[in-house]
Amino acid sequence: MRKPWVVVSVAVLAVSITGWAASKKAMKEAATPANQAGKARDDDAPPVKSDTVHITIQTVPPRKAQVKWGRKSLGLIPAPRPLVVERPRDSGPLDLAIRASGFLPVHTRAYTFTDSRVAVKLTPPLEKSKLFGYREEPTPNPDAGVPGVPAGAPTAPAPGAPAAPGAPVPGAPGAIPEPPKP
Repeated sequence: MRKPWVVVSVAVLAVSITGWAASKKAMKEAATPANQAGKARDDDAPPVKSDTVHITIQTVPPRKAQVKWGRKSLGLIPAPRPLVVERPRDSGPLDLAIRASGFLPVHTRAYTFTDSRVAVKLTPPLEKSKLFGYREEPTPNPDAGVPGVPAGAPTAPAPGAPAAPGAPVPGAPGAIPEPPKP
């Protein structure tokens, strides 16, 4: 009786030799002049790029929206279709402002390296707290940050500020004289 590891070793060796021979045959076929010439033609020719790029702009949810680049209007997004803008290739980024009725304005950037698609999510004003970077507006403080003054207490006007109506004017008849300055 033969040992099992010998049988397994012989089987692995036979499969390895067969695989090596098949790969050697495939490499010889790939090295033929006909295949090399075909590869050289495909690899040497760079892909043809047009002089313009198409930037596709759409809104989510689909709504009619105005697209501006600075002061220049690029067009209106015809809902539900996107707006396609044609620009010269590598002409720099476009900082776009998209405004739709009933939604907050959105500012985004589109690049002109290649054809691209920009999808803009529209947010209603009531949902602005869900946006990244949202901060609540501070409530106005009635004491304007002056420490120790209770809310609603009268405060003295700042030096040089006009007096409140009905307040005594210093130096007027009936006014309380100020102490002399040293």
